[in-house]
Amino acid sequence: MNPDGLSDVPVPELLGRYAAILQELRRRDVVRTQNAPLGDYAEYLAARVYQGELAANSAKSYDLLAADGQRIQVKARTVGPGTQAGTIFSVFRSFDFDVAVLITFDSSTYGLRWAREVPAAEIETASRYSSHVNGNRLLITTGAQLGTDVTPRFSAALAESPDPPAGGPAS
Repeated sequence: MNPDGLSDVPVPELLGRYAAILQELRRRDVVRTQNAPLGDYAEYLAARVYQGELAANSAKSYDLLAADGQRIQVKARTVGPGTQAGTIFSVFRSFDFDVAVLITFDSSTYGLRWAREVPAAEIETASRYSSHVNGNRLLITTGAQLGTDVTPRFSAALAESPDPPAGGPAS
């Protein structure tokens, strides 16, 4: 038996647990969609760090409006021992934002690895256009070198309990 205790669980039950977890994360206002939770989780953390307001899901070019008025694009990726050097963040299709926050999480624990705040112009210069995806691709290894390290700010936000009181409504 695997130490995770899930190896004997049938696939439909695993998927049901995943759906229930996503539903609970939505109830807590940690994620906003039924997609894989990483992007929503990163946006949620960034909104806490920048004391911002999340943009509507349909908003183009940015994910949140910070308390200081900056338009912030959030890009997140999980990385681990098997992550290849050519791995990229999701594609940038425009640069109509003030700064991007690039965040990496450990692929097995979702623990924060690093976070960088990078001006849009620097992202545009460092990324490469790909007609195949109709947007600019930024390597994780490149992103790790750009902008300003804001990992301590994200670590502090994670240290504060984001969870609502047990049995209480999400705020």
